[in-house]
Amino acid sequence: MLISEKLYLLMANNHPKPEAVMSQAGYGMNAAVLSDLMIAGRVAFSDDPDSGIQLIGAGPCPDPVLAQPLEKLEKKAVTTLGEAVKIPSLCNVRRVTDSLAKQGIIEYGAKSLFGLGKERVRVLNDQIERQIRHDLAAEMHGEKTPGISDSAVLSILQATGKTHQILAEELSSMSEPQARERIAEIAQDTPAADSVQRTVATMNVIITSERLIPTAAKSSYF
Repeated sequence: MLISEKLYLLMANNHPKPEAVMSQAGYGMNAAVLSDLMIAGRVAFSDDPDSGIQLIGAGPCPDPVLAQPLEKLEKKAVTTLGEAVKIPSLCNVRRVTDSLAKQGIIEYGAKSLFGLGKERVRVLNDQIERQIRHDLAAEMHGEKTPGISDSAVLSILQATGKTHQILAEELSSMSEPQARERIAEIAQDTPAADSVQRTVATMNVIITSERLIPTAAKSSYF
């Protein structure tokens, strides 16, 4: 499952909701799709000291969730990580929900605003989100070694200031400083099997240690 798909399921609340995204959550989704592009081998860090990113590989991207952000980055040529996460709608959330719908995890319902607004989204299979939460809880409490995908999810939640808001039950026994310390530890220590995973691991360390993503207000949800 894509990191952006995991993050969407966690950040969306449990009520019928439009697929549109508030600004701070959007920065988090942008960071997630950048991580997905890194894992796909299409984005890497340059050698400059300012967290510059560059495109690698060539040809069209077969995954529709990744194709549009890749096209937007191609128009930017080279940019910094901090600039990339703030590109408006770098992650097209509708593409994410389309992908989740194809997997039978969510479905679209009636439109909001008297039928004139966005289609609402309803979760069909919440077992997927429950498993994600179970894994994150086990990793936060040291009961399971985090993979690079979950490390990215935790780092992005931390960077947006949403960790305790989103994982309230899973982190009920941890204070916010304890959770921040644990996520920083996970970002530093998550095993990376190859160069693309090392790129994501580097990004996780950067976004947990530098303020690249604006901190979210508590009310900001999908």
